[in-house]
Amino acid sequence: MARFYSKLQAWHKILLAMALGVLFGLIFREQATLFEPLGVVFLKLVRMLVVPLIFFTLIYGITNLENTGELKRVGLKAIGLFLATAFLAVALGIGVATLLKPGLGQMLSLVPQGPPPEAFSLKRFLIELIPDNALLSMVQGNILQVILLAFFVGFTLQRRRKHCATLISVCRQGAEVCFTMIGSIMQLAPIGVFAYIYFVVGTQGLQVLFVLGKLIVTILIACALQYAFFGVLIFWLGRLSPWPFYKKMLPAQLLAFSTSSSKAVLTLLMDTAEKDLGVSPSHSRFLIPMAAALNMDGGAIYQGACAVFFAQVFGLHLTLLHYVLLLFMCTLASIGGAGIPGGVLLFLGMVLSAIGLPIEGVLLIATVDRILDMVTTTINVTGDVCATVIIDRSENTLDVGRYYKR
Repeated sequence: MARFYSKLQAWHKILLAMALGVLFGLIFREQATLFEPLGVVFLKLVRMLVVPLIFFTLIYGITNLENTGELKRVGLKAIGLFLATAFLAVALGIGVATLLKPGLGQMLSLVPQGPPPEAFSLKRFLIELIPDNALLSMVQGNILQVILLAFFVGFTLQRRRKHCATLISVCRQGAEVCFTMIGSIMQLAPIGVFAYIYFVVGTQGLQVLFVLGKLIVTILIACALQYAFFGVLIFWLGRLSPWPFYKKMLPAQLLAFSTSSSKAVLTLLMDTAEKDLGVSPSHSRFLIPMAAALNMDGGAIYQGACAVFFAQVFGLHLTLLHYVLLLFMCTLASIGGAGIPGGVLLFLGMVLSAIGLPIEGVLLIATVDRILDMVTTTINVTGDVCATVIIDRSENTLDVGRYYKR
C-alpha cells in the first residue's frame, strides 16, 4: 500500500485525500472534530509564510525585469487583463442569474435578521491601502498593504539597482528560501486536505449543498463558462492550444478547491507556471502574487449572481442603470475583496447597498459560503495563471516547447 501511494502524483494524492475526507465525514461524523487540528495546522503553516513569500517574490519579479519600461508595460498589461476578465466574470454571473432566476419563489423570511456587516466606504478603503506602519501591516497580514509596500520597495531597488545589488540579492535569496520552506510544507498537503474535508463534511454534512441550491447551481454554471473562456483567451490572445494549460493546472486547482485558499496554492501556481507551462521566472514571480491580490474572477461571478438573486427575492425590477451599476460595483468589489478574509461577503454588502437592497442578505449567503468559496477560489487561481501565461507569451519570453511538453 505504501509503495502504491508513493508512486502517485501529487494531484492524485490530493484527490484521494478529498475522497477519503468525504467518506470518513459521512461515516465517522462523531470523530470529525478530532481531526480538525491537522487541517488547521496545515493551513496555518502555509499562512505563516504568505507575507514574506509575497513580499520577497514581488521584489524578485520587479528587480528581474530588465528596465522600468518593461515593468510599466507588463504591469499595464496585467491590470488591463485583470479588469477585462473581472468585467466578463461579473457579466456572466449577472447573465446566468437573470436567465435561471434562482431568487424567484424564495420567501422573504429566508433572509435572517441580525446586525448588518460594517458598511463599506470607498474613501476609507483607499486611505487604508497606505499602511501607518510597514511592519505592522506585515504582522497583521494585510495583504493589500504588503503588496503596495513590496511594489514601492521593488520600484525603488529597480531604479537604484547599481547601488543596491547586495540588497536585491538578499531579497531574491529570501524568495528562494520561502519557496524551499513552502515546498517542504506542501508534502503535508494530502494530510491537511483529508483532515479539512473530513471536518467540514463531518460537522456540516452534505446538506450544505442543498441550501440555496438554485443559487449554487447558477454560480457553478457561470464559473464553468468563465473556465471555458480562459481557454478561449489562451487560444485567441496567446495563440496556444488551451489543453496543456487545463491539464497541467489540475493539481493546483484541486488544492485550491480542497482548501478554499488561494494563499495555500500560491507557490504551487508559480511552480506550475515556470516548470510545466514555460513561463519565465521573472514574470511568474511578478504577476502571480499581484494577481492573487487583484484578480478574483470567481469572486466577481459570486458578487454578480448574488446581487441578481436578492433583487429577485425582494421583487426589485432591475433596469439598465441597475445592470451598469452592478457591472461597475462588482468589478470593483472583486478587486477590493481579493486577499481579504471574508472579502466576498464584506463587499457583497456594498454591492447590495448600491442598488438599494438590504445588506442583511449577506447573512443568508454566509450559510453556503464555504462550498461557493471552494469553487470560486478554483476559478480565481486558474485566472491568475491564465493571465500570466498570456502576458508572458506577449513578451516573447514563454518557453513554448515546455508549454507543450507532456
